[in-house]
Amino acid sequence: MVVNLERRKNYLLLSFNTEGKYNVFNSRFMIDMIDALDKVEKVRDVHYLVVRGENGNFGSGADIRELLKASTDKEYAKVFFGHMKDLFVKMMSINKVTIGLVENVAFGASMELLLILDVVLAKSGTRFAAPGGKLGVFPPVLVSIGPYILGHRASRKLAMLGEELDTKRALGVGLIDQEVEDLDKGLVEILERMKQMSPSSLVRMRKLILFSLIPYLDKAFEELSTQVITDEAREGIGSYLSKTSPSWTSVSFS
Repeated sequence: MVVNLERRKNYLLLSFNTEGKYNVFNSRFMIDMIDALDKVEKVRDVHYLVVRGENGNFGSGADIRELLKASTDKEYAKVFFGHMKDLFVKMMSINKVTIGLVENVAFGASMELLLILDVVLAKSGTRFAAPGGKLGVFPPVLVSIGPYILGHRASRKLAMLGEELDTKRALGVGLIDQEVEDLDKGLVEILERMKQMSPSSLVRMRKLILFSLIPYLDKAFEELSTQVITDEAREGIGSYLSKTSPSWTSVSFS
């Protein structure tokens, strides 16, 4: 099972392990996550959903081999990114307060998932990046709803430079809410603080904050499905797999 849903004391834990070195957004993961979120919605007496990657990391983003396939198959690209959009929409619409526990790496789509979680705790030493542009694609969630969550300047910088952030810089731009040494201890502390708030009020707050942003995803994923089948995307993804540099990196400005 790639995705596991457990009932803990007064919260639900949604954990995942795609069984490679890093957790990735592959088709099986996305379908399993959507199915798990359907189950989460049916649990009425628990109001908190904790999202956590297993295998010592949160995730490295879209599966590069599935991206390669998408770059050569227009219909596959539509299906692959359709699953991705559905997962983000489902998470944005969920009737639970969402808390992310992040460690080691959160890159690409995995980093973008943090944008729509209500509270994000990151273990010291975690690294964050949205390097899709280096592959000839782009981070659809960051460029569409990121400006409303992080601000326009921070979102552009993250997307257009693809630079890596440490936890302190991620905290500074609002990508995470707290840097902690112990994720489990940090989770208990944030849940203790949140229990002062009415659960139904919290759920309504998140819906009002996020629902208006969902339509922005449609255009971004439509554009990404087109971009991934361009020559530049095929070259960028192929260069990543072959550990070579794409042609556009050789352009001189001096």
